[in-house]
Amino acid sequence: MTSDAVTPERSPFFEAVGRVTVAGANLDSSLHHLLGQIALEPTLLRLANAEGAARLIELCELALQTYRSEIPAEDMAALSSCLVRAKALKDKRNAVVHSIFLQALEGEGLEAARPARKSLGQRVLTITIPEMETIADDVEALRLELFRAGWNAGAHASGMSRLPAQSTNQDTAPITD
Repeated sequence: MTSDAVTPERSPFFEAVGRVTVAGANLDSSLHHLLGQIALEPTLLRLANAEGAARLIELCELALQTYRSEIPAEDMAALSSCLVRAKALKDKRNAVVHSIFLQALEGEGLEAARPARKSLGQRVLTITIPEMETIADDVEALRLELFRAGWNAGAHASGMSRLPAQSTNQDTAPITD
């Protein structure tokens, strides 16, 4: 018997599904934090505990309607835009996380099959591993925007400085020691 350790083979498919799964869980957390930033009602916050993304988005929308007069119009627009993006990304995340995958019969990629809601049969989406990775990246970018929009929505009331929109300049050099 040898003591040579066997390095497990890494699977790009499982890594991509894992990234989407973790990003989705982080999105739930970010939505919960956003709700805490815009809702001043403890009952609503308690109601949000252990809720998933769909319900958290609904609760954030409810809080925006309720506290509309206390949030500047510019910040309302940014928050609403974030919640629209969150809905779309939640659906994409669910398609990846809750599907059974098969190799696509035609072309490249995988076929993600999910049961269709309230009917017999299933929905099939063709998706590639790079597309899954893009979903995870998009969710992480949205989390940053949710934080910025939530911060800015409350900054005027607390006297804190607003956070500027994130720069899209990819040519900046990383900070090194």
